[in-house]
Amino acid sequence: MSYTIATTGKGGVGKTTISALMVQYLVANGGAPVLAVDADSNANLNEALGISYDASVGAIREDSKTEVNKLSGVAKNDYLDMRVQEALAEQNGYDLIVMGRPEGPGCYCFANNVLRDVIKRLSANYKSIVVDSEAGCEHISRRTLLEIDFLAIVSDCTVRGVRTASRISDLVDEMGTKVRRRGLIVNRVPGGEMPEGVRAAIEETGLPLAAVVPTDESVAAMDAGGIAIGDIPANAAARVCINNLMDGLKA
Repeated sequence: MSYTIATTGKGGVGKTTISALMVQYLVANGGAPVLAVDADSNANLNEALGISYDASVGAIREDSKTEVNKLSGVAKNDYLDMRVQEALAEQNGYDLIVMGRPEGPGCYCFANNVLRDVIKRLSANYKSIVVDSEAGCEHISRRTLLEIDFLAIVSDCTVRGVRTASRISDLVDEMGTKVRRRGLIVNRVPGGEMPEGVRAAIEETGLPLAAVVPTDESVAAMDAGGIAIGDIPANAAARVCINNLMDGLKA
């Protein structure tokens, strides 16, 4: 059975960077093979990992409207399975599947249903799954993920971000999503020391504080230069902090 980690939180808090660091940790520390899932319609986990992909679930959704009718004797689910297998970007130790954005207008329900079924069917082939979720609560309310071993709720170093994290945690419970463990990751903390107001807000939420990730110049340089997370040093503060968090999840 796969160990599933999902990152969530409001936009711009660094979920994708943290997801990429988690993938790299798992590949290097016995968690491979890993299925990396970019569940954000604005896909960029591939850029953080430094790889490309050929197709997304969103594109498959669009193609299925017309292509499946051209294939005699092929059921829609079989066609989708075939296309999803083709869409996997295979790497050393991990594969990436990207949700992406549908090319035309329409509801994301079908794409989300496909993604949920994809994760369920593919999970048997992977030791670990890391899902980089869309900003906000959308994927939780759509129940794209039905069971999560560790939910990493990411916030920036602001009271507003922490309160958003608390609302996301509450929604998880309201939706009945099975979460074995959850924790708050406060990202981009200047000097690694949180202001008293942010610390007080965390205490009010009751969320376990899983990690405090200090502001990291190497990550900022990565973002500015468009380079991959693998290019930041092994001793970079953000990498060390996430590695320590992942070490703790083994317990």
